Amino acid sequence: MIKKKVASIILITLCFAALPFYACGDGEIKNPDNFIIADAFDIASLDPAYGYDTASAGQIQNIYETLIKFDGNSTSEFIPCLATEWMISEDGKTYRFRIRDGVSFHNGNPLTPEDVEYSFERGMVQDYPLGPQWMFFEPLFGLGNYTSRTDSGLIPLDEIKSKVEVDGQWVQFNLATAYEPFIQILASSWGSIVDMDWCIENGDWTGTEESYEALNNPAPGGSPIHSLTNGTGPFMLEIWEPGIQIILVRNDNYWGTPASFERIITQIIDEWGTRKLELQIGDADCAFVPSEQIQEAKKIPGILVYENVPTLLNQALFFQFDIDPTSTLIGSGQLDGRGIPTNFFSDIDVRKGFAYAFDWDTYIDNAVAGYGEQISSPIVEGVPYYRPDWPSYELDLAKAEEHLKVAWDGLLWENGFEMTLVYASGDVTGKVACEILQNNIFEINPLFKINLQLMGWPNILSDMVLARIPMYLNGWTADYPDPHNFVFPYMHSEGTFARSQRYSNEAVDDLIEQAISSSSHSERQMLYDQIAESYYNEVPSIMLSQLLGVYFFRDWIQGFVYNPIRPTYEMYAYYLSKGY
Repeated sequence: MIKKKVASIILITLCFAALPFYACGDGEIKNPDNFIIADAFDIASLDPAYGYDTASAGQIQNIYETLIKFDGNSTSEFIPCLATEWMISEDGKTYRFRIRDGVSFHNGNPLTPEDVEYSFERGMVQDYPLGPQWMFFEPLFGLGNYTSRTDSGLIPLDEIKSKVEVDGQWVQFNLATAYEPFIQILASSWGSIVDMDWCIENGDWTGTEESYEALNNPAPGGSPIHSLTNGTGPFMLEIWEPGIQIILVRNDNYWGTPASFERIITQIIDEWGTRKLELQIGDADCAFVPSEQIQEAKKIPGILVYENVPTLLNQALFFQFDIDPTSTLIGSGQLDGRGIPTNFFSDIDVRKGFAYAFDWDTYIDNAVAGYGEQISSPIVEGVPYYRPDWPSYELDLAKAEEHLKVAWDGLLWENGFEMTLVYASGDVTGKVACEILQNNIFEINPLFKINLQLMGWPNILSDMVLARIPMYLNGWTADYPDPHNFVFPYMHSEGTFARSQRYSNEAVDDLIEQAISSSSHSERQMLYDQIAESYYNEVPSIMLSQLLGVYFFRDWIQGFVYNPIRPTYEMYAYYLSKGY
């Protein structure tokens, strides 16, 4: 999912093992026909081929539908939705789905297999550069292909059309490589099905080359159906007032059982005090609660709280392997006690010394209010192939000193260094992480000086890409629940973080590509074990924690079914009702 500043934001997940905490209320049920959410974030778009943030995805999943859905809380089992059955070829390269009969879009148009074909081709034709379409290009066109745009121009339209084909009542996807998480990708919001005729009526792709060229690479907000909707889902858009509210109304002609609620009302409220009051008096059925306010919110009467459940979100401190020499954060730029060289973190003993100097207990207690768990690799608990026994670092100042004494052939220990770490204003997690390193590194050797500096989050993001920050904190939220979605951004030379760090290891790249291309579960497990071991040995970053979730409902909300890959405060409300 699109990367956000993770400071003070805890995304929430549940599993069947999670036990709720109750704070007793007075038993009165307010607004029984509406489900009301007090959220802090507005949506970016209602176009499922464009929206790539959690807030947008939540609304889209109530309005539109996918071929299949995740089964309950599972991230690996699926149930039919707009497809009634499906088949995957033995080589993992052909996926076939039988499209459900008797389904209508909100405007009354019938769902057809051609609508399904159009939906995926349209997404790749539009290919918003900050959107989710890369997840379809990689499996359909092969590893290394993430966009419709190449050095020689657009991918030919005929090639895009050859990847998704109609065969009677079936739709077939022709993959370039075996790609186990493809079915997971189809089950998320970017796999939503749109009405072809309605899209064309509203100025969208007509199926032609000319229209492809005109609509490719839209400006932000430039999708023809950016604020318009016409899905098959249990709710329909009534109004979207940007920055104020989104209201969905029940689809009484839904092909399945109609939803319990007449409306879903999402109120956009920046200020926590107002959200708290709405939750307290029962005008909101759930609310976004910042991590630092969790204990306060748990005391509200009439609240049902689910907590301490791992999310599919991790955080790490990233080393910059080749710092831009114009950076103002590296002092003299030399290993002379007044700065660091631009390739300071290319020395593995520096990286290991910093890793052993980090205190995870202090970080988890102070930065995320205890709602986190240390993990050893980018692969989080809750996705396939995760293992809790992969090797990991722990606070050990003696081992840190060992590595730092031999780093840079002993010159580091003799001369010392000085550099500056940055964190964003209001970023508790970044501040605590920097302070831990500042204090522990100085304790090892008083010649080791780390300064701290506030910087705006947009500047941190841009300077991260420009390689101007020696170290920085960031995190990753799962786009789909497969380890490839974590190891690729963290460790592949073309991945989001690794590319920004200037980190590259051909052997690791090969392992990652072998793992995603394999159709064998046992082979993939073996490869991810090797990748986790490489992460430990190479230390390209310091994995800090996997966040634990906390979710707040009024205690009259019934039927909560949560899947960790679905958005949180904009959850799928079809299963919910009110009552005691």
